[in-house]
Formats: sequence, structure tokens, C-alpha cells
Amino acid sequence: MSYLKKQGILSHIRKGVYMPSDMQDKFRIACNAVDDGCIVYHAALEYYLLQTQEFNWLYVHSSSCFRTFEYMNESYIYKPVKFLLNPVLIDGDNPYPIRVTSLNQTIIDCLYNINLAGGLEELLYAISELDPEKISEDEMLHCLKLYNNKSLYQRAGFILHHYKDKLGLSDDFFDVCRKNMGNNTSYLVHPYHCNSYSKEWNLCIPDNVMKQNQKDAYYEI
Repeated sequence: MSYLKKQGILSHIRKGVYMPSDMQDKFRIACNAVDDGCIVYHAALEYYLLQTQEFNWLYVHSSSCFRTFEYMNESYIYKPVKFLLNPVLIDGDNPYPIRVTSLNQTIIDCLYNINLAGGLEELLYAISELDPEKISEDEMLHCLKLYNNKSLYQRAGFILHHYKDKLGLSDDFFDVCRKNMGNNTSYLVHPYHCNSYSKEWNLCIPDNVMKQNQKDAYYEI
């Protein structure tokens, strides 16, 4: 390893991990520098080109905990998800494939932890840019069931209902959300920012979190 490093063939990524020096793809590095690495949360949104901001850090799920490490001005941060449902494998024949949470799981994961999605505005942009042909309400409902979190059903119902027609979501989807949501009041984001209320979803929300103009939806925080 020392010889190959001196020859410029390998680079030291983190303790005990070396990869080809010409490896420039941060997603491949994220997935292969840790055990069973998988891109999650905002990093997954970025991979799917559903982000407005490009951070200099990536959230990575791994089968074993790892310390944050830096390589080529990028920070790789351990942020495990509760489960992996149908993760997408890209370039499986490549020695350094990319693994990323499915689009459907990514949306539910980000609704569960909006901060890790880059914030509410970033998440709303991502959902507004989704291709309805790539969305499966059955898979999203399965993810919601695996989370088994009443507040998540409230957040998913409230936000996704604004995109019901665009994404082709059925009434049954929202009936399931209503059936499983809690009786207690929940908060979309930090209570400090919530000064309005959705009676339908028993959810405290920011004022004007969603406004509708004549052509399409636009969002304010």
C-alpha cells in the first residue's frame, strides 16, 4: 500500500482504506470507503438532482458506525436510516458501485428527518420536481409502515396532499395516513417556526408554508 501510494496509484481515504488516486466521484467514495455504504437523506436528493444546494458533506448509511472523515474537501458523515427498502445499485459490475436509497424511501426518510433533507424549503423543492412516473405510493406506504411513526404520517399526509394531482396519489394513500396518524398535535418543523395550524392533519406549521399561484405551486418559509 505504501509503495502504491508513493507511486500515486492509491490515495489514503480514511484509516485502513485506500482507493484509486484518480477516483473523483464523491458518491462512489461515500459508498465504498465504509462498510455497505449507501447514500441517504440530502446526499440522495443530490444524487437524484433534486436539490437546490450542493453541500460539501454527504450523509452515508453504513452497516457499522464510522467517524466523520474528510477527503478532497468533502466530509462524509455517518447518518444511518432505520431500514433499507429496495436500495438502488448503480454500476453493479464496477469495482466501486454506487448505492443509494430508492427515490420513494428517500422522500419518506426526508419527511421523517427534515433537517437531514437540508431543511423544509429544500425538501419541498425536491418533491415539486419529482417525476410521477418514478413514484410508487405502495412503496411509500410500506416505508411509512416500517417507520410506524404517527407524526410522520401527519407530515407525509399534509405535505404530499399538496402534490396529490401532480404525483398521481390516490385518496387511499391519504386515508391510510389519516388512519395511522396520532391524535396529538405534532409539528412540521421546530415549534419556534410554527405559527399556524392544519386542522385536517392536526399539525402545527409555519405561516404561508405553501401558497398556490395560477400556474404551479411555489413555497415560502
